[in-house]
This record gives sequence, C-alpha cells and structure tokens, in this order.
Amino acid sequence: MRIVGIGGGTGLPVLLSGLRELSEEGQPLDITAIVTVADSGGSTGALRDAFNMPAMGDLRKCMISLAAEKAVLTSVCRHRFKHPDGFAGHSLGNLILSALYQMSGSFADAVRQACELLQLLGRVLPATEAPVTLCALYEDGGVARGEANIPQPGRRISRVWLEPQSPPAAPGVIEALEQADAIVMGPGSLYTSIVPNFLVDGVPLAFQRSKATRIYISNLMTQPGETEGYSALNHIQSLLEYVSPVDVCLLNSSNVGTGVAERYLKSGSRIVQCKTADEDAIRRIGVVPVAAPLLNVEETKVRHDPATLARLVVSLARGLIRAPEIICGQGNGR
Repeated sequence: MRIVGIGGGTGLPVLLSGLRELSEEGQPLDITAIVTVADSGGSTGALRDAFNMPAMGDLRKCMISLAAEKAVLTSVCRHRFKHPDGFAGHSLGNLILSALYQMSGSFADAVRQACELLQLLGRVLPATEAPVTLCALYEDGGVARGEANIPQPGRRISRVWLEPQSPPAAPGVIEALEQADAIVMGPGSLYTSIVPNFLVDGVPLAFQRSKATRIYISNLMTQPGETEGYSALNHIQSLLEYVSPVDVCLLNSSNVGTGVAERYLKSGSRIVQCKTADEDAIRRIGVVPVAAPLLNVEETKVRHDPATLARLVVSLARGLIRAPEIICGQGNGR
C-alpha cells in the first residue's frame, strides 16, 4: 500500500505519525511525504537566507513524525536552542540539514541523508530543490512576498504563486505520485502548506494522471489572514483552482468544546462548518464528503487524531469504505 502525503507545517506530520504507528502495528505501509520548501519564518527563514537553500523546517517536522520515537537522535532534532546569542531559536534538526546541504551540495541528498540518520519508516521529499519564494495577491490588489508575510487578517487571498515560477520537481516526487495508491492533501494551511506543492512543475499533471484515491483532509478551524470565513466547501473550491480532481474530502463530525472554541475565536479562528447543504454542494462538484469524528479529544488545542486519520485513509485506499458516488464512477473507481 503506497500512501503519499502532501503539505507541510504542523498538519501533515499529524497524518504521518498516525500512518507510522499503523504500519508499526502490523499493517506495513509505503509512506512518502512531499513537503513544501517555501517557509520563510523563524529559524528556517534565517538559515535559508544564510545558505541560499530551500526551507527545511517543514521537512524536519515530517522526518521526526516518521522517525522511531525512542531514537536519541529523534529527540535531539526536536531541541531548539535558547542560548547563546546567534543560536537562539534555531532547531538542531535545521542545523543538521544545513550542514548536510553544505557537505553534499545537493538539497535532495541532504534530505535523504537526514532520513537515513533518523531511520525513517518512510520517505520525506522536498517538493523542489529550488530556493523559492511564495507570493500572494489579495482581492484588494495588494501583494505579499514570503510565506511568513502572507497571512494578514482582514485581507482575502486571491491567488498565490512561486518565484521563480514553475520550479522543477525534486527527484522522486513525480514517481511517488504516479505510483501511489492514495494521495492525501493535508491537514494543513491551504495557501501556505498545501497549494505551494502544486505550483511545482509537473506535480499537478502527475496528480491528475495518478490512479490513486485522492483525498483532501479539511482543516478543523479557519486560519486568520488565510481562510477567514471559509467553509469546507470554500476550502475545496479554492484547492480545485490549483489541482484536480479530488475524490474524497474528510470532514470532522466531532464537537469542539465551547471553551476551546471561544479561545480560538479571540484570535479570529472559527470552526470549519460543513452543514448538510455544504455536503450536497461538495457532491455536486464531484467530491465525496466523508464525515467522521476526527478531533483528538486528549489535546487542549484543536488537533486531528492521528490514528483516526490513518485508519480512514488506509480504508479508503483499500476500498473498505466505499461511498455510493465512488462506486458509480464519480470518483476514480477505487
């Protein structure tokens, strides 16, 4: 069973950790993560500017999610320096990736070597080896450059693009998409974690031609300055502007606690709504909505449950969950 996850940030690692645990429990999976390299903030932004390299922070997070939990190196890579000056804020994992890049001269080789060091149960691939800048055009006509500068509360995003445009895909990316049994987008930030991967040359076409079940995991909450006011339908409609088709959308049916929801509301984040009318509209655009209790009830923050996501994805890929629309051919027949 070949499963490819696409995204970045803190969302994709949640899915990957669930798939890793499922694979370790006796359901062997071939797991590949295709990860955006457009991050421009914090430790990642400072190192990419210093070494003129693609962003490595999201790759590091995905590697850790697929690494053996008990490995000493795994916990060390999570460490973030507090002192002395000059190292403050940097993750050791980011520094190791930067060192491997300097030693090898190839970003893809550096990522591969880091994966070997961590003994990953799977693969992590950068979407591209090119140092890219994510840009956004807002509906008010304004433009922002740099992933960290894009979320701006009160401004609605019209479209995003990479500079330079259509960078080449990194080695292994196209092949992973072509050979996948399931391709999973998210969870994660729509415009800054998921979409950037589809701005890489050849990725949308490989995705379109793939015989995999193509699954989008809807976010649990809207994101201030990025998807304010978006419903699940709005998320899918925006995604389809960059890549298609999408066969299935996984939606959360769990209730978010009132106290937690109110805390998020103070920062401008609301629960992603998906009412019956929205589900009907999702079906009309050719995507099958699948609702399930996806919330991790043990978290104080609103997070997807890794195990539930992994089981659902594998069940969909194996045809154990077969919505009528997929059987009738609106999906890809899996």
